[in-house]
Formats: sequence, structure tokens, C-alpha cells
Amino acid sequence: MSVLLLAFALNYLAMLLQCLTMSRHRGALLRDGARLPGKPVMRALAVVCFGLALCLCVDSQGGEIGSVVWLCLLMLSGVWLVLLLAWRARWVLPLAPLLMVGGALQGML
Repeated sequence: MSVLLLAFALNYLAMLLQCLTMSRHRGALLRDGARLPGKPVMRALAVVCFGLALCLCVDSQGGEIGSVVWLCLLMLSGVWLVLLLAWRARWVLPLAPLLMVGGALQGML
């Protein structure tokens, strides 16, 4: 149960990476001079993050419930990202490492 915040953070990071592959959101979130890896690399990293989050959920909750929990966390992270993009766009990028650190700390406790 303690790894669910880390799974949420991984889902959020994956959604953020998918968001940054779109030029509309990349321009809104980053400065003009910021360089990022290419779109295929960011999409591949997003798939890895989705997979890690799924593995964490399945490992902690079992196959059936873990996949349902993962889908719920995926929906919540997507909604959270959309709400932040709409109202507090400058919070989107700093929130990703904070969630990862919080999830890792909660997982260690």
C-alpha cells in the first residue's frame, strides 16, 4: 500500500512526458531555449514509467486489483495534470520530482 504514491508519481511523470511531446504544451511549459530529447525518446520513457507503475501496483495489490488500482491512478494523474495545466501551469514541472521524492520516501517507510 505504501508504493501507491510512487505509482501515482510515475503515472504523472509519464503523462507529463506525453504532454511535452505536443508542441502546444511544450511552448506553454518550457522556455524558448530549453532543449529536450526527441519525441520518440520521451514517448519511450513514458511507456517505461507506465510499465513501472503497473508493476508496482500489481506487486503490491495482486494482479486483478493491482491493474484496477493502476488504471485509477492513471486516471487521477491525468485529471490532476489537466487541472494543473488549466489553472496553475507553472506548478506542473516542479510537482513531478516532488511526487517522486515523496513516493520514494513513503515506500521506504
